[in-house]
Amino acid sequence: MFFRRRSPVVEPPPTAGNEPEADGGPDVAEQAAQLQAELAGIVRQANADGGRLPPGAVPTVRDIDDILRPLLGYVATRGASDEEMRALTAIVSEYLPTALGDFMALPPQYAERPGVTGSTPALDLVRQLQLLDEGANELQDLVYTGDAAQLAIQARFLDAKFRRSDLD
Repeated sequence: MFFRRRSPVVEPPPTAGNEPEADGGPDVAEQAAQLQAELAGIVRQANADGGRLPPGAVPTVRDIDDILRPLLGYVATRGASDEEMRALTAIVSEYLPTALGDFMALPPQYAERPGVTGSTPALDLVRQLQLLDEGANELQDLVYTGDAAQLAIQARFLDAKFRRSDLD
């Protein structure tokens, strides 16, 4: 099953075309491509498991995909900060598959049975997915507004550099 908890991935040593960046980490474009593939697999598996997942789970997974897939494409070409990549990686590689995997590991008869919190696992999963959807939206805003701010800074710089002064 795709939604198993992941053990740490051991990266192969750098080879031609697979060199890490100066900070020792893999290239952002390479990371983004890997995350896109993981996300596609998660969505495929959620679609396949839709009959066992609670109402609202699969559409929320698709909403998360609708936010993160274009965002990953954007950061693959434009780059991202370490913080942004950590957040993207955590959502795609840890939080989303763990939430779905933990639910799918339960026998079906326990999905609607109240647990220790008084809530059912089905409701807990839907709430987790909603929180991940909100987090993906916030991350999207962070990335795009950061780049928009850079554009505004560049415009002010160019305006100051090339605008003719009244004194000229």
